[in-house]
Amino acid sequence: MRNPQYNQQTEYLENLISPTSPLLDECEKQSRAASEHFGLAGISLSRGEAHILRWLTQLKPTKKAVEIGTLTGLSGLYILDGLEKGGQLWTLEKNSEHAEAAQPILQKFAAGNDKKVELVVGDARETLPSLEAQGPFDFIFIDGNKAAYGDYLDWSEKNLKPGGILVADNVFLGGSVYGSTEARFSEKQIQVMKKFNERLMDSDIWRGALLPTNEGLFIAERV
Repeated sequence: MRNPQYNQQTEYLENLISPTSPLLDECEKQSRAASEHFGLAGISLSRGEAHILRWLTQLKPTKKAVEIGTLTGLSGLYILDGLEKGGQLWTLEKNSEHAEAAQPILQKFAAGNDKKVELVVGDARETLPSLEAQGPFDFIFIDGNKAAYGDYLDWSEKNLKPGGILVADNVFLGGSVYGSTEARFSEKQIQVMKKFNERLMDSDIWRGALLPTNEGLFIAERV
């Protein structure tokens, strides 16, 4: 159940965040409008979550980033904003309609900031191997098929460079991982996510922490 103060906290945080650039603001509005068109506005990152994502991208020099789950491009915009000049984002999206909506938005922002973006359409479990020649990568953001998080983590362990940052959203599965029955996820999804969280929290490969955002945001550094 969402904290009754969540909306107040969100409003306070978003008012604290410095204004974005005019181009980012324009592209973000287009991305959110596209999400609303598909009836998916509720699953887009909040401004506060997007700010965290950009900040994490800026923590270390980041030239090459991978995003698993483009949706309509909102998270990709903030990753691009945090990349160094000349940096590139590879973003993967299974739904061709979502990809078609995100493509011009991401391209517009990348072109206006001396950065590059490549949108790869298809199931990420099938398309991720095609990116390996471009690695190792500095930053990976996971926000795709919840039942495939374990597969995404396997790939990340091989293709994220030492010191690179991994971020994963929705790791609470609407509370399902700690017993809530309000959200409807399959038993397979729940077990995959539990194992995903355990691997990141207790591993010689990762040094991580789980931020208790409303959806759960896992942040880990590749050791």
